[in-house]
Amino acid sequence: MPATPRLCHLFIRLLLLACCLLPLTSVAVEDIALRIERVDDEFLLEGAFQVPVPSTVAWAVLTDYEGMPRFMDDLRESRVIERDGERLRVVQRGVTRLGPLSFDYDVEREVILEPERAVHSRALRGNVKKLDMTTFVEPEGTGTRIRFRAAMIPDFWVPPLVGARLIRARFERQFENLLKEMRRRAEAGR
Repeated sequence: MPATPRLCHLFIRLLLLACCLLPLTSVAVEDIALRIERVDDEFLLEGAFQVPVPSTVAWAVLTDYEGMPRFMDDLRESRVIERDGERLRVVQRGVTRLGPLSFDYDVEREVILEPERAVHSRALRGNVKKLDMTTFVEPEGTGTRIRFRAAMIPDFWVPPLVGARLIRARFERQFENLLKEMRRRAEAGR
């Protein structure tokens, strides 16, 4: 099927949407070890980085779903619609910007928390066929090491050369937002 401008716009919107929803933390962008691989229609991501904040602060930011619209620049709404112990259902709506273009998104996902250790997340509905993520929070010295992995299958055709670049750019912006909030909270707690 040939790519049309409409399909390309849909691809960009949905790919950025999936990346926006990752519950990740951040460091200076150059310190992130990030690997993106495409296998058929699936994108596999793995990464790790160190953040200069206590793990309790990193955890609090990563799991502050209700507060995320205050510090994630593309998120208009983030609500926990159901909670059963450490199992949550979260709805997030927002707009992703790529240069002069902007794209709305709306996703519901299941989140399973392993307090202070890991966040497991999978899409229940939205603009992806599959979106499974795990983020690990590991105290390391006076800071925190964050490791993550994700697997995503978009529900649309993805141009082979553009996908990984868009994912990387969206991850980096996500990291910047989260790191800024982590540092703000760490400094406020002093």
